[in-house]
Amino acid sequence: MNTHLLRLFLAAVLTWTVGVGKGAAAPAEAGANLAPNPEFTAGQAGPAGWSVARGKGRWVDRSILEIQGSGHEGEVWQSTPLKFEPGRLYRFETRARRVSGAGGIIAGPEFANRDYTLSPGDWQTLAHVFRVPDGVTSGILRLGIWESTGAVQFDSVKLVPVLPVDLATGAIHLGEGESIVDGRYAFAGEFSHEGANHHRPLASATAWFNSDRWIFAGQSQVTYHFEIPGHAFRDGTLSVNVSHHVKGACQVEVSGDGNDWRTVASRNQVGTASAKVPADLLPARAVWVRVRPTGTEPYFQVNGVDFEAGLDGHPTVAIGETQYAELNGHLQGVDIRAISLTTAGNGGRAVVVALENRGDAPVTVLNAADQRFTPSRKQGSRLAVSLYAKPAAIPAHATRSLSFDLVPTPAGRGSVSIRIQGEHLGLAGIELPLAASDFQRADYGALVSGISGATAVWWCDATYKIPRERALPLAVSAAAELSAARNDHEAVQVVVRPAGPLKNFDATAGDLSGPSGATIPASRIQVLRERYHLVQHPTDATGVRGWWPDALPPLSRPIDVEAGTNQPLWILIDVPKDATPGDYAGTLALKADGWAAEVPIRLHVWNVTLPERNHLTTAFGFSPGEVFRYHNVTSEADKRKLLDLYYRNFAAHRISPYDPTPLDPFRVTFHADANPPRAEVDFKAFDAAMEHALATYHFTNFQLPIHGMGGGTFASRDEPRIGRYGEKTPQYEAMFASQVKQIAGHLRSKGWLDIAFVYWFDEPEPKDYAFVRAGMDRIKRFAPDIPRMLTEEPGPKLAGAVDIWCPITPNYNHEAAEARRAHGERFWWYVCTGPKAPYCTLFIDHPATELRVWLWQTWQRKVVGNLVWASNWWTSSTAFPGAPQNPYDDPMSYTDGYGIPRGTKAFWGNGDGRFFYPPESAAVPGRNGGKPVIEPPVSSLRWEMLREGVEDYEMLYQLRDLIAKKRASLDSATVKRVESLLEVPAEITRDMTTFTTDPAPIYARRAEVARAIEELSR
Repeated sequence: MNTHLLRLFLAAVLTWTVGVGKGAAAPAEAGANLAPNPEFTAGQAGPAGWSVARGKGRWVDRSILEIQGSGHEGEVWQSTPLKFEPGRLYRFETRARRVSGAGGIIAGPEFANRDYTLSPGDWQTLAHVFRVPDGVTSGILRLGIWESTGAVQFDSVKLVPVLPVDLATGAIHLGEGESIVDGRYAFAGEFSHEGANHHRPLASATAWFNSDRWIFAGQSQVTYHFEIPGHAFRDGTLSVNVSHHVKGACQVEVSGDGNDWRTVASRNQVGTASAKVPADLLPARAVWVRVRPTGTEPYFQVNGVDFEAGLDGHPTVAIGETQYAELNGHLQGVDIRAISLTTAGNGGRAVVVALENRGDAPVTVLNAADQRFTPSRKQGSRLAVSLYAKPAAIPAHATRSLSFDLVPTPAGRGSVSIRIQGEHLGLAGIELPLAASDFQRADYGALVSGISGATAVWWCDATYKIPRERALPLAVSAAAELSAARNDHEAVQVVVRPAGPLKNFDATAGDLSGPSGATIPASRIQVLRERYHLVQHPTDATGVRGWWPDALPPLSRPIDVEAGTNQPLWILIDVPKDATPGDYAGTLALKADGWAAEVPIRLHVWNVTLPERNHLTTAFGFSPGEVFRYHNVTSEADKRKLLDLYYRNFAAHRISPYDPTPLDPFRVTFHADANPPRAEVDFKAFDAAMEHALATYHFTNFQLPIHGMGGGTFASRDEPRIGRYGEKTPQYEAMFASQVKQIAGHLRSKGWLDIAFVYWFDEPEPKDYAFVRAGMDRIKRFAPDIPRMLTEEPGPKLAGAVDIWCPITPNYNHEAAEARRAHGERFWWYVCTGPKAPYCTLFIDHPATELRVWLWQTWQRKVVGNLVWASNWWTSSTAFPGAPQNPYDDPMSYTDGYGIPRGTKAFWGNGDGRFFYPPESAAVPGRNGGKPVIEPPVSSLRWEMLREGVEDYEMLYQLRDLIAKKRASLDSATVKRVESLLEVPAEITRDMTTFTTDPAPIYARRAEVARAIEELSR
């Protein structure tokens, strides 16, 4: 915002009027709460300024608004009309709790509403920032529900004007959704962030807004202005995603000056409208993009606006960010020209306030700030610290900046209160809320002592995701330390952070020397390089836009490390199953041009041996065809070599794919004309491949294909059929029965029937239950001991038709599961694009602990199997109908199928269904001139966390087994003590949405379990 506009804004908020009751008006200073009767306590018949518009409402205890839902649309309390400044930003906030029922909550102004979801429980704060549409001068606030049942209560409404605070990298200011990487500017305009319908490039908007999408009707429009000072756009592509469509067309227009417009794309249905900036407008100092409706009575919604362009010159690499500050008070003759966040000298952050002296005489301002912080999930301590900047002398008609270095904090919420004053100038205050996500925390790790010079070296446990520009830790230690069992993989992270560019950086691990001359050779230590991925679209409220580590390619050649950035190395130790227990020591040698250092490594090996084959069942989807495509492999021999490399990676991570024998299935031939009709099943190739898979890879289970079942999902389904015969014909029944009886008998004779599962229908809805039950009963009738798995939670309509229940994690109900376990049924569960925060998930932009904690939750609830729908979802044919996606460059997993129009880029979440990567040389099919790439896959940090979680589960299993075997020889106190270790402590996970994001309690409990196993094994 320029000086003139900001001055007008400050003047405006000092004289703001807000309706209070009927016809009353009152002045509001900058930062004053503009909501009528925010605590709902004034008045006799009801809270002043509020009334029930629709539905049944109560004024509870003269301080709380309650709405009772009946399942209809928009049952709400609403305020009297409030005055708004068109085009200005406000923060809306309220506290809410669901007392009973379920469904959506709506809160905020009618023209910029937000939908929320709450489960019955404690009070929660709901808040968002919104931009008022151009031309709108008044509006109402709403607090209520949408198609919801039960009661919801609201308290403490707040509405205040705010200013955007963007992130400055040098002279370039970028806001939420903006980035510059490799000389290209990108704007990823999605609307689920705090600022809702506001982004820095937004120039004007008359469209209304709901939750995460623009609402277009009539003559509404939204216009963006893209410009990077000092650089011109060399090219440009843009896309606008229509998420809902009723009538009319979404028209996308481009201009070089904001006056002369030309249409470049149009969309009259759900999907993405894409276009390039016309060549005759390039190079361009500015590009304007306008979205508006055309046609008769148009109505549609847009949930994404993206723009990407190459920049001339050599622009700085930068990732944008936007916070929102409240202003209080006023300075005479001195304007707050801008507020920004920037990088501080300690690698942390600073708040910079630019002040302009409009007077004819110099002035001096005094200033101070207080930083406050409250940690999340009880990690760390509350913080209150005073920050000071030197008094600033500002010459007449000049601008000077004040800078306040922030103290690095753990994850949590905080704020900075800045006070600026001067003699005869008055007092101005700035209140800037600051949230530190778990990813941004800076309270872990330790510098390696004894390493001096401009390149710092530090280390931390494996269960962290390290931001690329995180500040150095304050703690110091002599060595990187870790503990492991035998037949265990354990990792530690070693990080280099050079003050200047580091050229040709490399690392080499040496042997680890242990007790009585024992050695773990360097050949069992992998040095992997953590690769960062730019998350442009955060998955949910937990994710933040920025560089997230995930892929772990080998450090096979020297690399360059940028100044002021962290480059983590993943040091992975494969502990032999016959390793001598005790303490081992070795070094990691680091070197680069003109620099070298050694990092001591200390490993403790417990006298605990993990099994070759898990007791926990795992079932992960895997597409060999996608592997063959990315690796440019076509010959049978190359396919088998490559499949072996991938399956060895599965095995090393203790994960089983759905299909261990994709190149050697058993083959079924149907003879409809035989008397009676029958099936012929050839197991020859399958048997050899399965024996190899079980002996070599130690897989725990496999998906059993049954021809003629039909199947489908909640979206669509196929009817049962074999050839031209449907399920009602005697030919079908005879051939189906012949097939499954042969399969069951053969697997029983091989000892494989108990590790097989039939998975033929996915995520049924109640409308599908009868269809699913009929198919399950058909299997049971002809092959009663074939295990039937269903991705659904138990219910009366399917009771007795399922052997293995596999609900999505939020739908798991322990009481219902225990009831079905009494019938001999088992429980698996799964995660995928859902759930999202606040549950444990599989996403790149979530804490590293989550996948590991998921396995502790698995143990805690007696779940015996974990399933994920895919492991190498590297591209979507819907989102990328032409050239496939590069999973390294784009971490987002895009939707596919379900009737979504081709070319639509809708999001499943960053990393959903993608746990490892093709080699970097095979990141895009067709590279290397189409030559085959016969190399193993590249692991990911999340793939490693899954293995860590499975290993934790196996240690708990081993302890439980030992207790059962030794119980008779143990005293009661010992039994009680060691059995208590089988309980998952609340510090790791209290419930499905309350769990640690700090690995410390996981490591502590794991060590206790290991010591107990050692004790009982003596």
